[in-house]
Amino acid sequence: MKMIFVDAENIGLKELEKVSASIIDKVFVFSKVEGIKRVCEQQLFLCLSDYPGSSNQADFYIIAYLSRILASMPKSQAKTVDFCLYTNDTSLIDAFEFQCALFGANTSIIKTKNDTVVPIQPKTHVELVFEALHQPRALNDKLQKQLGLTKPEFCRAVTALNKANKIMRSSNNKKQWVQKTA
Repeated sequence: MKMIFVDAENIGLKELEKVSASIIDKVFVFSKVEGIKRVCEQQLFLCLSDYPGSSNQADFYIIAYLSRILASMPKSQAKTVDFCLYTNDTSLIDAFEFQCALFGANTSIIKTKNDTVVPIQPKTHVELVFEALHQPRALNDKLQKQLGLTKPEFCRAVTALNKANKIMRSSNNKKQWVQKTA
């Protein structure tokens, strides 16, 4: 099953018409344009347009909607669904991939300008912990739960980063860890 998110404000009507979905897939289209709303109605896509009209509001709404869906489903189920995004917006792609990685969800990005599909693998536990330590943080249960890792996964990731000499104790607070700078 796929959950397809379409940044229609970014890709436009012609590209929306090319979106292919099976009857069991869910397609969420984000746009305020009437022509796009009509196509969504014909294709049985859900068109979401109840967001402010200012810059990047559709992008924020896409990430909020994705996060709500991911948070409401069991983590084991999130791994069986392909979360797909149609856009050419690199900032939106980064945010979408990050949210999916937090839940271990499979991600596909379809850039319509060059029609390439780039399947993205969920980030490893080590990558999640490393990215979280871009600023000094305590390596505690709170961080472990925030990253969605089990205690053993979290401990193995921290140990691997420490052995690889990628993290170190903060110079300001020895109870906190941070990425090692070159």
